[in-house]
This record gives sequence, C-alpha cells and structure tokens, in this order.
Amino acid sequence: MATILVHIALVAYTAGAAAFLTWLVRPAPGFARAGRLLLLVGVVVHFAAFGVSLGVAGAGLGVKAWKGGELFSLLAAVTVAGYLLLDFRYELSVAGAFVGPFTVAIMVPAHLVHSDARAIAPEVSHSIALFVHVGASAIGTAVLALSFGLSVLYLASERQMKEKRPGRLFARLPSLDLLDRAGYRLAVWGFVFLSLAIATGSLVSREATGSPFPLAPKQGFAILAWALFASLIQARLVAGWRGRRVAMLVVAGFVLLIGTYVGLLSAAPALQGTAA
Repeated sequence: MATILVHIALVAYTAGAAAFLTWLVRPAPGFARAGRLLLLVGVVVHFAAFGVSLGVAGAGLGVKAWKGGELFSLLAAVTVAGYLLLDFRYELSVAGAFVGPFTVAIMVPAHLVHSDARAIAPEVSHSIALFVHVGASAIGTAVLALSFGLSVLYLASERQMKEKRPGRLFARLPSLDLLDRAGYRLAVWGFVFLSLAIATGSLVSREATGSPFPLAPKQGFAILAWALFASLIQARLVAGWRGRRVAMLVVAGFVLLIGTYVGLLSAAPALQGTAA
C-alpha cells in the first residue's frame, strides 16, 4: 500500500513540475495554481505513505533495515512541504519550477531503481538519536536545497540585470533583496538542522561502532559543508556580506552536502555496527 501511495505522489509531483515549467513559458496564473495544488496533493499522499509504513512496522519495534532510497524519499517530501510554506509566505511561484523537477529527480532513483536493504546494527535499531539524525538530516538538506534554489535564481537575475538583457525568467522573479533575505534565512535554519544532524550522527556512530567520528567520505563532505555555512553566517553578521557572495557560498555548500548523499548509496558503516 505504501509503495502505491509513493508512486501516486511521484505522478502528482511530475504533473506539478510540468505545470510550473509550462508557467515559465506561458505565464498564465492557472498553471501556477495547478502546480501548487498538484504538489500539495503529492506531499499529502507522500506523508500518508510514511504513515502507512510506520503503522506496518509497529510502534516500538525499531528499525531493522534501511534502503538508501528511503532517506531520499523523505528528503523529497520535506522539500516540497518546505516550498509550499515558503510560497505561502513569499509567493515564489518561480521557485516551483526548481522544486518540482528537483523532487522528481530524487524520487525517480529513490523508488524506481531498486537496491537491497541494508541491515542496521541492533545497537541503534531503537536509538532515539538515529531517528533525530535522520529527521534533522532530511529537514536540514531540504531547507538548504530551497536556499540553493533561491541563490541560483539570485545569480541568474543579477546576471540578467548586469547584461541589461532581461529575459522571461527575469520578469517572473521577485526582487533581488527578497531572494537574498529569504535565501539567507533558509541557510541559517539549514545550518541549525545540519548541526543537529552531525551531532546526533556522532552519537549513533558511537553506539554502533564505539567511534564518534568515523572516517568516511560522506562525513567529510558534511563537515566541510557545515564549516562553509558557518563561515557564510559569520561573514553576513560580522562583515555584512550580502548578495552575490552569499549566494555563491550557498551554492558551494549545497554541492558539498550532495556528496554526503552520494555516500549513502554505498554501505553505511555507522549503521552496520562492528560486525560490518
């Protein structure tokens, strides 16, 4: 049942992405409204699928195995939910043209490309830190993905202004100041959740392997991304950095963070325990 619901959500996400992309070409308000509605339907069905999965697993039984696609699926749902809240606050229809395709891009490999389930170490199968780590990772990455999208839009809009050749995209973009403020606020919240994810990840690793700091590429990418976002926030608060420089740091930080998720496609030592 959960799989069927996820596939329904994927269809809704795909249709929503198509509606927003059509709106970029033909800016009729109906396309943007349809895109929002389809993404809303998709995310409601998607979270219903998570509810069904949790119900099947049963309360208190713990998690015995995981698939890399499950975290990507959660990331997609949280990203869409975050975008809808952002759109409600700032009316950023143009960001839907980024969020829709981004969601489909991570949902397709997550659920149409099958991979074997990997056992989770018994030491952490009931760990609260594990559940907090997964949730914080998904929320933090989703928020930073939205910040990344706004930063890309900022850079594109600024370039069109400098070249004095505004195109169709420029006409649909909000002000540079709004993109800068919203992107920075999202980066700050993403940094908070990323910090929580790294801290709880160390606890999970210590429970599973006895080492709080495992040496693996994905942890390295996460720490580098964390350091870059910390530098970004400090530069904003202390040196007053704004605009292009902040946007470029957000883009670089998110690219580093993607390296963490690429690492999840391989075995995860922190979850497999000392027997791995």
